[in-house]
Order: sequence, then structure tokens, then C-alpha cells
Amino acid sequence: MIAIINPNASVSMTEQLARECNALSGLHHQLTFHRCAEAPASIEGYSDGVSAAYWVAHKVRQLESGPTPPSAYVIACFDDTGLDGARELTRAPVLGIGEMAMHTATLLCQKFCVMTTLERSVPILTRNLHHYGLASRCAGIFASKVPVLALEQDPDSYQRVLDAARQSLELNNGEALVLGCAGMGQWVRRMEADLSIPVLDGVRIAVTFADAMVGLGLKTSKVLSYQFPEVKAAEPTPTRG
Repeated sequence: MIAIINPNASVSMTEQLARECNALSGLHHQLTFHRCAEAPASIEGYSDGVSAAYWVAHKVRQLESGPTPPSAYVIACFDDTGLDGARELTRAPVLGIGEMAMHTATLLCQKFCVMTTLERSVPILTRNLHHYGLASRCAGIFASKVPVLALEQDPDSYQRVLDAARQSLELNNGEALVLGCAGMGQWVRRMEADLSIPVLDGVRIAVTFADAMVGLGLKTSKVLSYQFPEVKAAEPTPTRG
């Protein structure tokens, strides 16, 4: 079983993830879909990310304590919200859609562009890009200025994202486009046809890689970085004298 975790609280976005992933062919493992109901409705900026990361860890702990823990996890937010923390909590592979999409882009081109939602997401994704060692392969991270929730609700959102992507690719010699939000995955084939270049959706990529990693028997290393958390005794509650 592969658990796809939506770090935000959106029911409609979780349903969209399920439609897209269940349409993938050639998978060998069952997919389950989970949202973090107590998290923000969308993740835009540092404080949303910190809040959502707590609930991602909570969800992984819940699933790990169940009768049949997942064989792999996919964190379905392009910020890779709570990714490193989740990897500490399980031996199963945990894949972030941002990391997987950008790594895969390097197999298809020399320079890729990332198209995200709001400008406030650019510094977060830039930091991730450097953390993953991929800065030299990225032509730039650009904002469409379309909020996450508007991707579903605004009928003009596709054209706005497409126009911003085309301009960014042309001005920066981008050879492939990475969609910098899970909510953009609904457009991957349409945008690929309109731009005539590879367009990468991290959700489909991460789920496919997770399926392959389970088949290969790969696990998260528990040496150093992703050791299980230390067990700590609870602090006694102070008493008033």
C-alpha cells in the first residue's frame, strides 16, 4: 500500500489527487489518499508550511501505528512539507513531489523552469532547490500569481499560468517545465501540448517512483540523518504552591 498524503485540508484537492493517481497505469500497489484535516486549506508561505508539517507527522504516526502500515508514502505538496520529519518516523520510503519532479527534470533536459503559484513560494522552493543540489540545473523559479485555491475555482487560471510559463521559458531558455503545485497536475497533458516541451507533474512521478521503490524493496536509511526520534519522558506538570 502506498499512502498519498495531502498536507492541506482541502477535500476537493485530495479528490483531484485520487482521480489523477488512480488513472495511472502499470502500478503494482494499492493507493490510499489522506488529507490533513486540521491543517491550513492551502499551503502558501512559511507559517502555513510549519502548521501543515505538524499534521503530516501526525498522519504518518497514525498510519504507522495501524494494522497494515504503508509500504511507501508520497507527500503531495510541492514545498515537500514535513518531508524530512516524516522520513524519521518510518522505514518506508517517503517521497516529496517537489524533489521527485525536479530530479526527474534533470534526466530530460539541461535546464528546467519551475512555475509556482504566489511569489511568496519562490524563496521556499529556491531553498529546497539548493538543498537537493539542483540549483545549477534550474533556469529559474517563477510565480504565476495565481493562488492555490484559485487553480480549481478561477476559470481563467489555466491561461494565466500558461502565459506566465511561456514567458518564463522563453526569457530564460528553459527546456522543460516543472509544475510547482499539486493543484496544477490536472493540466499536465494540456500544457505539454500547448508548450511543446516536457511538462512534469510531481504527483504522478512520485507515485510511480514509490511503486517502483516498493517493488525493489528499498527502505529509508536509519543511520544518522533519518534515525527514529529519541524517546523523551514527558515533563511533569508544575504544581502551584
